[in-house]
Amino acid sequence: MGALKMQQFLLPLVLLSFTAAFELIDLSTANGFIWNAALPNKSIQVSGTVPGSIYTDLEMGGKFTGGPLLFRFNDLDYRWVSYEDWDYYLSFEVPATVVSYSAVDLVFYGVDTVADIELNGLPLGATNNMFVRYKYDVKNILKTDGSNELVVRFKSPVKYAKDRYDEQALDYPVLPTCLDPAYQGECHANHIRKMQSSFSWDWGPAFPTVGLWHEVKIEAYNSVSIRDFWVGFERDETLQQWKVDMKIHCETPDSGIDHSGTFTVTITDGDQVIHTFVQETVLNGNIDREVTSPLFTFNVPFAQIQQWMPNGWGQQKLYDVKLEFQEGTETVTLQDRIGFRTVELIEDDLIVGRSYYFRVNGEPVFLKGSNWIPSAVLPELITEQYLRELLTASKAAHMNAMRIWGGGIYEFTEFYRIADELGILIWHDMMYACSMYPANDPFLEIVSTEIRQQIRRISRHPSVLIWAGNNENEAALRQNWYGTADNFETYKADYIKLYVDTIKTIVNEEDPSRPFTVSSPSNGKRSEEEGYVSQNPGMEEYGDVHYYNYFGNMWNWETYLKPRMATEYGFQALPSVHAWTTAANPIGQDDDWHYDGRLLFTRQHHPGGNDELVLQVEGQLGKARVTTPEQQFLDMIYLTQMHQAEAIKIESEHYRRLQYLDFDGLGHCMGSLYWQLQDIWQGPSWASIEYDGRWKPLHHFATKFFAPLSFMLWIRDGNVAVYPHDYRNGADMVPGILLIKLQSWSQINPVVIERLPNVNGNSSLEWQKPLDSWLSDNGCSRQTCFLTATYEDPETGRQLAPDSYLYPSNFTAITNLVKANVQVTSVGEVYESESSWVIDVQLSTDYPAAFVWLDTITDRKGRFSDNGFLMPMATKTVSFLSPEPITDSTAFLEDLKVAHLAEIIR
Repeated sequence: MGALKMQQFLLPLVLLSFTAAFELIDLSTANGFIWNAALPNKSIQVSGTVPGSIYTDLEMGGKFTGGPLLFRFNDLDYRWVSYEDWDYYLSFEVPATVVSYSAVDLVFYGVDTVADIELNGLPLGATNNMFVRYKYDVKNILKTDGSNELVVRFKSPVKYAKDRYDEQALDYPVLPTCLDPAYQGECHANHIRKMQSSFSWDWGPAFPTVGLWHEVKIEAYNSVSIRDFWVGFERDETLQQWKVDMKIHCETPDSGIDHSGTFTVTITDGDQVIHTFVQETVLNGNIDREVTSPLFTFNVPFAQIQQWMPNGWGQQKLYDVKLEFQEGTETVTLQDRIGFRTVELIEDDLIVGRSYYFRVNGEPVFLKGSNWIPSAVLPELITEQYLRELLTASKAAHMNAMRIWGGGIYEFTEFYRIADELGILIWHDMMYACSMYPANDPFLEIVSTEIRQQIRRISRHPSVLIWAGNNENEAALRQNWYGTADNFETYKADYIKLYVDTIKTIVNEEDPSRPFTVSSPSNGKRSEEEGYVSQNPGMEEYGDVHYYNYFGNMWNWETYLKPRMATEYGFQALPSVHAWTTAANPIGQDDDWHYDGRLLFTRQHHPGGNDELVLQVEGQLGKARVTTPEQQFLDMIYLTQMHQAEAIKIESEHYRRLQYLDFDGLGHCMGSLYWQLQDIWQGPSWASIEYDGRWKPLHHFATKFFAPLSFMLWIRDGNVAVYPHDYRNGADMVPGILLIKLQSWSQINPVVIERLPNVNGNSSLEWQKPLDSWLSDNGCSRQTCFLTATYEDPETGRQLAPDSYLYPSNFTAITNLVKANVQVTSVGEVYESESSWVIDVQLSTDYPAAFVWLDTITDRKGRFSDNGFLMPMATKTVSFLSPEPITDSTAFLEDLKVAHLAEIIR
């Protein structure tokens, strides 16, 4: 697990030739440029960091006295920073050669957010969108005989957003007026084009920072430069070839002047040239000195290409592509990697409603995955290593999809490259979430620039599956979340202007190769037919749904919807002891380790969330033992995490079964994306991976409920049944024997074992019994016994699929749960495997034990191969995988601790 620290990312331009045609000066701190940051009156001054922001600069400059940014109440205590204006300034020199070029631009790749920019005392321009690249012509302003003075004067984002809200409210307010007080946040994030969750969310803190969050560069060139490119693919099954369409987005050193040259596109696989395309053309820059090439089209035979497929469906084959533009003797180059694949969103009429699923290269793909939020509240803290760890953990859980949620950021380029490598399909929201938004001309103008730039930057990546205009804003408008009903037609008109007339139009123009949905959730084509604001967004019969319920019996699959696709659902849990230790005072010093303490109350941003956690835990697992407030807090960490994991397991398995089950026209589900993958700080949240990368029980469970081959026990109409689910319609099925075991909580040996030697593997019913009579016939009841299903090789006994289990009753009703003696009996020798140090851990028990959780006393980096598991047999071996060397197995053994449910509940 990688520590969060200042990010270092590759140049967004990917690669540029450093020839006489081009010169680049990166003004980043890492290159030796000395930035400073200060209040306008200079009463506070610190060294600045670029890329970076004021919060991290003040922390590194020793201006905070209350400890790290995410310690205790510092999100509130340091909030004053966001109410101030801040200046960043740099003195720098440039060589005389720079101004000899035809064009000399000062390019800001990310300004967060509202600022005035000056160079050598002259105003260059103003910024107001975190997601826009700003370019200024400085050829005649730069000095080559002395120091240049660059100043970026930031305005308080909180005050700016309020001013825009107040101006708009003179006509009518663009809602919501403010966040729920539980969020402990700031108001009016929807009035500033900034990471929306930087003003707080129900899972994270408010740090409305300012700064230069991407690189600042001087780019000098004589000829055309290549900025981005779009590539689209079609499969011609008749001619057995790929049709490749490409547009190349360029910048010119001038406006209105022809640049005659030759584009060369070369696709290679290692040293082998797959295809070369050459086209002469004339480029003429517009007033912004931008131009896009004509559409280039060429064909590549199937036989020369291995197609790109998502994780679990094949290889993630990527090819190098090199784009060159030669004008006279000067050549500019851009290089990247592409994958050959097509995507389609299928919405066919059914007897009830319509289908809603994706085909990748013609194959229907069930989406298995989660939702992605920003990995840190301050983006400069995100590293490429951490992005890789998070996405690799997703692949380890057999995920093939991730939804980038609309209240965060358009991710760093490295995110998309890693997703390409790992086969993680990206459902990509635009950065608009849970609000109404302005639709005046200035706002729409800057939105247009944002969308066009981001689509051009991101769209070449094969991992990107679909664009979505916003998160939940159609539902918010129709269902009157923020009081829009009294002026519904006005807000609807704004909604259409922003998401349909502006965003949808630009996305379809820039990237015709992918589907676009205006909102998530939505009813898909039905929402469009109803004027883009459906009468009931999120219907089970259409499109995708978001579903949350904290008051029902969430361990009963019948509580859940039966949708075509579930793109959000989840439950909260507390952070681990290791995470909370970094946020709280030492245990016993105050009430930081009390469930009703001020720190937990302040960090719980979901209104009523702590009460809901108690309700769900006590309804399914039972009341925690009577003990000290500190131990009660530790017990609630365990109980909430186990409840979260089990509830999302049940819901996720339900959606997977619905792929092939029909409930009076409902079902045909083709996607299961739980909320959410990762944490942004140490607090109650829905995440399966907490801040800094530690797996919660939920992520361990996901490795099983998303496994390619799964045998799911469930109860329907009084019968207990087993359905095999092989992800690729038979391709993941291997011959084996299925063992159904009935077991009592009061004995370690099974009551009965049923063996099924010939499993079909076609997602059909394999085994079924009338539950209550079968239990009774074997001396059991729902309150005394449980079931497991194991699929193994009949000759070797090797397990071929994750164990499945079924608790016929919740644990509050179980009458014979024994406090088992679960122990770590020994550990093996350390060995290396796939860049990890591995040590095997042997456990034993005298009775069945539910939700067995292994942990280390110290904050040891790594994870167990299985955790949070049911232990129905006397022994079990798991492995600990460490990214760091384990030098002493005895010390490791002494560092282990184990817990299970019966010792924690009353």
